[in-house]
Amino acid sequence: MNLPFVPAVFAKILAATLTLVVIGFGIALAVEGKIETRDIVGALVSAPIFAYMVHLWITMGKDW
Repeated sequence: MNLPFVPAVFAKILAATLTLVVIGFGIALAVEGKIETRDIVGALVSAPIFAYMVHLWITMGKDW
């Protein structure tokens, strides 16, 4: 089975996603004054899934 995965595209999207996560944590820390452990765990679980979905959207229809 050939999985639709282009590592170079995924790496760029994951880097952008994690950058947005760090910015979001900075804003949350400035507003609330603290970040819970569940926020960090949730971001670390959902960020790669989101990055893969965006990766599929970008690569859909392109012949890599």
